[in-house]
Amino acid sequence: MGCNLRDLAKPHATELRDFEGERVAVDAFLIAYQFITSLRARGDGQDGGPLRDANGHPVSHLMGFLDRATAMVGAGIDPVFVFDGKPHDLKFDTLAERKQRKVVAKEKWEAAVESEDWATAQKLGSQIVSYTPEMVAETRRMLDLLGIANIEAPMEAEGASAVRCANGEVAAVASQDWDTLLYGAPVMVRNLVSHGTRKFGRVVKAERIFLQELLDEHGITHEQLVDLGIMIGTDFHPGIKGIGPKTGLKLIREHGTLEEICAVKNHEVPDNLEDIRQLFLNHPISDEAIPAAGMCDEEALREMLVVGHNFSERRMKRALDRMQNVGRIRQGGQTSLFDF
Repeated sequence: MGCNLRDLAKPHATELRDFEGERVAVDAFLIAYQFITSLRARGDGQDGGPLRDANGHPVSHLMGFLDRATAMVGAGIDPVFVFDGKPHDLKFDTLAERKQRKVVAKEKWEAAVESEDWATAQKLGSQIVSYTPEMVAETRRMLDLLGIANIEAPMEAEGASAVRCANGEVAAVASQDWDTLLYGAPVMVRNLVSHGTRKFGRVVKAERIFLQELLDEHGITHEQLVDLGIMIGTDFHPGIKGIGPKTGLKLIREHGTLEEICAVKNHEVPDNLEDIRQLFLNHPISDEAIPAAGMCDEEALREMLVVGHNFSERRMKRALDRMQNVGRIRQGGQTSLFDF
């Protein structure tokens, strides 16, 4: 999840309709994990794992993307789902730590299932789920059938999305990861995909954060924000112990750069500092243009989800009605602007 800049940001409440007619890049992996950790088997005798079809195949990810992607399209948004590519070597330690935590949690979960301690199994269920390459491929196939654009980033999805936003290819980046601002996204939107849902008894509301507003309010540059993020801790560096957002901001405003702060405060300069900076300031994107939105292939979508994964007619109707209401269902022999 990168660094936490919440204490420094000024979120603005927003609605889905505020992005009507706009292309919005969506950090796919983060919301995929929201789906597979929230849509799980619960209740007596349930193990807390992801929801599965009659053949035991996980379907939480497909359910989540179908519902929320069509909700965005139904609201007039043109979403572009961006998937992570190959992680940088500097992220290895972070990924290794996550993997080890999952191994420990899975051992406890298996013991709970074996002893039929369903309450414990369900608590641990969210810690053991994975978004596998097979699940990614299924998600992207479903999005293709829905006519919703999706691409793979060379590296970090939020990084590539931020660059494309800065280039004017999309109006905003929908992500929960504060690193999105470090990558230079002019507009970051949190909770856009979950807007209107309920969490802990409260309705989730989307909020917009403007990078330039944050920089102006605190009197720092984008480069200084990146140094601040590295001090707090990112996926590429654990940070400097004892420095949080407010302390880091004070230091960066007083001393200007991370090297100067380390010299004054007698900290070691982080290894690979310049490489980390460049990951944020010049993140790679592919030459691939974002594909245009298309039409939903209802027949093939039903074959995949109803026949292949036992989706209910009620679930399908809700999603297809949204697509129909904005003219995104392909009729037999019919073409539209979305087909070109």
